[in-house]
Amino acid sequence: MTTAIETTEDVKALSAFGLQAQFEITEAGRYLLEAGALAPHGRSGAFNGGIRVPGEDKFVLGGKSGAIEVSLDGVHLAGELTRGLKEIIALYSAVFRERPDLNAIIHTHSPNLTAYAIAHKPFPLRYWSVAKRVGVREIPLGDWAPRYSAEPVLQSLRAHPKAPAVLLRNRGLFTWGGKGILELAKQLASIEEAAEITLKAEILGGSQELPAGSIEDFATKQQG
Repeated sequence: MTTAIETTEDVKALSAFGLQAQFEITEAGRYLLEAGALAPHGRSGAFNGGIRVPGEDKFVLGGKSGAIEVSLDGVHLAGELTRGLKEIIALYSAVFRERPDLNAIIHTHSPNLTAYAIAHKPFPLRYWSVAKRVGVREIPLGDWAPRYSAEPVLQSLRAHPKAPAVLLRNRGLFTWGGKGILELAKQLASIEEAAEITLKAEILGGSQELPAGSIEDFATKQQG
């Protein structure tokens, strides 16, 4: 489904929630950069994020240079609509519409995870301290599609509902969660660290699978 992108002629100021969300998106980007989960220079350091407005059919979308408020139907409501933000509205709208339980989304070109995306390989979570936190064995690989197309992300959400992210072939990744964007940034940083460690393990002969049932057993104990 393609979301229409509309805008008003006059730029309206962000709401109080919008300003707070803009701050949190910026902080999430800063955290990821300091954690080494973003390239420190160039376009490979791409980052943007979205935060759902609680109880309303809209969200705040921001990056390194500002933020906007947008309806789930893709209508620009407030903030300065830059070219960079405009081109990602439809994708963020589609994900928030698809999954009402999600309240935060982040897009990055995290170096080690992006290596898997460029190699057209899903990322196997075999580092226990991260795998048990994330609760899945793999970050799936999405199909190839035009830049910022929603379809590969939506397909992954439907096929892998428990996965916290999807790798985009030859690009980067999208990740999402329901505990706020700062917690999402911390989780992404830990997955990126696991990817770095796993790539180093390949040099030593290959990363090894976790014991069968280990993640499931841990999740069961946590719930009980």
